[in-house]
Amino acid sequence: MTRAVDQINEFLAEKENKKYHYNDYADADYKISSGSLNLDIALGGGLCAGAHRFTGINEGGKTSCAMTVARNFQKHFKKNGMVVIVKSEGRLQKEMLEKIGLDQDPEKLFIFDCNIFEKVFELIRRLVLENEEGKKFLFIIDSVDALCRIGDIDKPFSESEQVAGGALITSVFLKKMVLPITKMGHMMILTSQVRVEVATNPYAARGGPKTKQAGGNAIKHYANFILEFEERYNSDVMFKNPAAAKLADKGDPIGHYCKVRFRKSVNEKTGTQVRYPIKYGKNGGIWKEREIIDMMYLFDMIQKKGAWISFSESLLQELKDAGFEAVEKIQGEPKLLEYLNLNPKITNFMYKDFQKFSDAL
Repeated sequence: MTRAVDQINEFLAEKENKKYHYNDYADADYKISSGSLNLDIALGGGLCAGAHRFTGINEGGKTSCAMTVARNFQKHFKKNGMVVIVKSEGRLQKEMLEKIGLDQDPEKLFIFDCNIFEKVFELIRRLVLENEEGKKFLFIIDSVDALCRIGDIDKPFSESEQVAGGALITSVFLKKMVLPITKMGHMMILTSQVRVEVATNPYAARGGPKTKQAGGNAIKHYANFILEFEERYNSDVMFKNPAAAKLADKGDPIGHYCKVRFRKSVNEKTGTQVRYPIKYGKNGGIWKEREIIDMMYLFDMIQKKGAWISFSESLLQELKDAGFEAVEKIQGEPKLLEYLNLNPKITNFMYKDFQKFSDAL
């Protein structure tokens, strides 16, 4: 009697079949940090191998988050990692890459200035399927909206493009390439504006609340995570003098909260909103000290009573065990923020502590 397991193994080993399956590859088990502790926790530790979609409004934080993931991808795959950025919009500035800290060594970063669907996807396919070096790739297409079909690029401006032509090419590409990208341990981030309706909860009555997303429905099905970067309001902006009653008296803005809504997830987070703080200025980016304060509130490590903020006994003991002397209470969040700024060793200790929790998810 022939066992089913033997039949399967024989089928997988046959030369004419090996080209068409990826069972010989072990599932890639890694998570790449988004740079935000709060977002990483919601992601289950970070972004995994496979395709992800960042969508939302202009200046919502899509590109900044994608570039931060790229930096952390380089750090994770120090020896054999490479980031390929498709700069189809032509807006990605060198200053942003330097500010975020991307390694611009040609062996670790390639920027493809191209806005042709077919050429972008052909390069990606070639790098994935003819990868003799065994590199791990992160592909970032910024953005899908700016890509044109090769048949449309030379048309007169008065002549219309093929309706949904780009979405069709994207669908065909993902159908062919998402499995090998995922199984071979690569990652892809596609950014876009908001356009086509996508149900947040397809099982709710009438499809549940909806958002709009560019590129058709293909990426809705193939992406692991769809993160929508939402509109920023005055209430999301942090000012120099936050206690002032009038907006005009609050002074210059010093940062804002980036809001991310999970439109699709692999860990039951669909519909969840996550916020993380962004700091302006020369040393801008994700505001580590302020996010630590947010995390301390989230895990009941600090309690606010009136104007005073008290450290919990468990936090005080943890800091003491680590060799730090911490104050028991501080008057107001600005003072607590100043305390973390003046004590970078405590800040880094707490950040790594939260990071360990995120990594364990």
